[in-house]
Amino acid sequence: MPLTEKPLSVKVNACLLDVDGTIIISQPAIAEMWRNFGKDKPYFDSEHVIKISHGWRTYDAIAKFAPDFATHEFVAKLEGAIPEKYGKFAVQVPGAVKFCNDMNSLPKEKWAVATSGTFEMASQWFKFLNIKRPENFITASSVKEGKPAPECYLKGRNGLGFPINKQDPSKSKVFVFEDAPAGIAAGKAAGCKIVGIATTFDADTLKEKGCDIIIKNFESVKLGKYDPSTDEVELIFNDYLYAKDDLLKW
Repeated sequence: MPLTEKPLSVKVNACLLDVDGTIIISQPAIAEMWRNFGKDKPYFDSEHVIKISHGWRTYDAIAKFAPDFATHEFVAKLEGAIPEKYGKFAVQVPGAVKFCNDMNSLPKEKWAVATSGTFEMASQWFKFLNIKRPENFITASSVKEGKPAPECYLKGRNGLGFPINKQDPSKSKVFVFEDAPAGIAAGKAAGCKIVGIATTFDADTLKEKGCDIIIKNFESVKLGKYDPSTDEVELIFNDYLYAKDDLLKW
């Protein structure tokens, strides 16, 4: 049976956040980019790519479906233009800006970003939302393998000083905030517990993919106190759609 206690308090050492679909609803903007990209390419099925590629690096999608354009320079330019060209289609996930700014207000940096997007696009989304980027800002070019490979989330937790601790997982408690199956798989493979954000996929899908707790958006969670003696920050879930019974066990 899932947990029923609300609010629910969880203490963690670090939080790792995806961007697209997690902090910002950018999918409509990215979809417009794909449609525009495919206009002069009869072999490129934009709608199919839009349907299957959320959570992928754009480079990986182009390498699969339009390999003649698969260069990191081209992808950086293509994605970098999205916020300016199509930003009118994007909005924050409710509560995300406050949550990120609250993370930035802690006395010690306790969060990192790990996105499949390019630095050029992700950094502009942060400017768009008026959020200061964390020091650990991992983007598509930061890794050799994109999600569902765990590299980005391993880099995030290692960069914050909380690598996987197989002997005592309670000493390295890391939450990943994700909206997509590829990212959920990456976070789980990186030894993290997953907070599913039900923006792109419904709660049943997120539960099936293995999320440990599922929330509608960031209005359901707030930061509590930071404890310097344990180097933990409290997350208070005022509401949630699902929580595993072992959520509080590490």
